[in-house]
Amino acid sequence: MALKKEIKDRLVQDAKASIRRANDLYSRIVLNGGSLNGGAYSPLMNPDRRDAATFIFFEVAAQFESFCCEAFKIEIRKKFSVEPKRAVNIMGSSDKGLAGVMGWASPNVLQNRAQNLFGKNGFFGRFEKLIGKPTYDSLAHAHKVRNRIAHGGPKAVSDYNKILAQLGVPVGSRKGLSVGRLLIDYPHGSALGSRNFNKFLIAYEIVINEYDKHMLI
Repeated sequence: MALKKEIKDRLVQDAKASIRRANDLYSRIVLNGGSLNGGAYSPLMNPDRRDAATFIFFEVAAQFESFCCEAFKIEIRKKFSVEPKRAVNIMGSSDKGLAGVMGWASPNVLQNRAQNLFGKNGFFGRFEKLIGKPTYDSLAHAHKVRNRIAHGGPKAVSDYNKILAQLGVPVGSRKGLSVGRLLIDYPHGSALGSRNFNKFLIAYEIVINEYDKHMLI
C-alpha cells in the first residue's frame, strides 16, 4: 500500500476529533453536569466531577498515544519507503514488531527513538524544537499523569508526586492529591479554562497541528 497524503490527513482529522470530543465531554459533564432530584437540578458533587475528568483525560491520552505511534509509523514509511508491516518492524523490533514497545506519548521517548533512526531530522527528530519547550514539558507531565491513572506502583506514584509543584499545586495540597483534582482545580488560582486538563489537551492539539504542518507527503 503506497503512502498517500490521505492517510496522514485521516489520522490528523481523527486526532482532532478526539480532542474536540474530550473538550465537549469535559464541558458537559465536569463543568456543567448534574442530575434531577425530585424535579430539582443538582450539580454533580466534586468527587463525581473529579472522577469524570479522570476518565475523560485517560481516554483522550490513550487516543493521543495512538496518534503519536501512527504518526511515527508514517514518518518511518516516508523516510525508508517501506510498507506498514516493515515500518512496524523498523520502529519496534525485527521479530516482534511493536509488541511490548510502550511510551509513544512520552516526548523524550519519541524524540530519542526518532533521532536513533533519522538523526536530528524530520518531525520527531526535531520534536522539542518544532513544538516548543513549554509544550514539550506539558506533554511530559501529561504522560506521567496518564501513567498515574493506569498504574498504582511506586514508580508511577513517585513520578506523579514529583511534578505536582510544576503543575501549580501548593505544598499543603500535594499529599494524596487525586488526579481528578489535579486536572480540574490546578494550577492554584488559575482561571477556569486554564487548568491542567485544558493545558494538556492544548499541548496535544499543538502536536497534532505541528505534525500536520511539517509532515509533507
